[in-house]
Amino acid sequence: MLRFRCLPCVSKLTQRIDTQTATAVARTKEGRGLIHVNGSPITILQPEILRFKVYEAVLAAGEENFAYIDIRLRVKGGGHTSQVYALRQAIAKAVVAYHAKYIDASSALELKKKLVAYDRSLLIADPRRAEPKKFGGHGARARRQKRSAHPWLVIGSLLTPLPPQLPLIFSVVALHVFSISLYAGTTSNMTRMKINAFRKKV
Repeated sequence: MLRFRCLPCVSKLTQRIDTQTATAVARTKEGRGLIHVNGSPITILQPEILRFKVYEAVLAAGEENFAYIDIRLRVKGGGHTSQVYALRQAIAKAVVAYHAKYIDASSALELKKKLVAYDRSLLIADPRRAEPKKFGGHGARARRQKRSAHPWLVIGSLLTPLPPQLPLIFSVVALHVFSISLYAGTTSNMTRMKINAFRKKV
């Protein structure tokens, strides 16, 4: 009697969310439907509120597709959220890879369609990354503000603490300056006229 034993199918996945990085590796082999994360059953995965995100991969693909395989997962790096998203993606990719390699391609394609119809991020990683900070600002795009002082603003800021009679004083001074310049202009014109008359006589 011939016995055929399936070799383990290994599916590796790196899931990054923002600046935190989590790496999950799923090792799939023939078994009886056990899923372990870092040596512990998936049913005691913490935090509990995020445990159902990992269950989504199993429920979307169908529990009957996990009845004859065992999946051992190792996850490290990142935080709780990024680890959970890496785990769910690793489970989904592992079951599709196992079906494609050891069962048939049509069942793998059907599984893939199921998973993508439920949630595209189960099989396709999010390519977005946090943009690194640059110099000259507080973030990737934010720049430090510049404020150029206009000359009139400077004059206005200088005049604010002065007494209210100052505009009257300025107007009197301006009137005197104008009258002096006017007198200087008229005297120069009179001098030119005298010089021209003297030249004519000569």
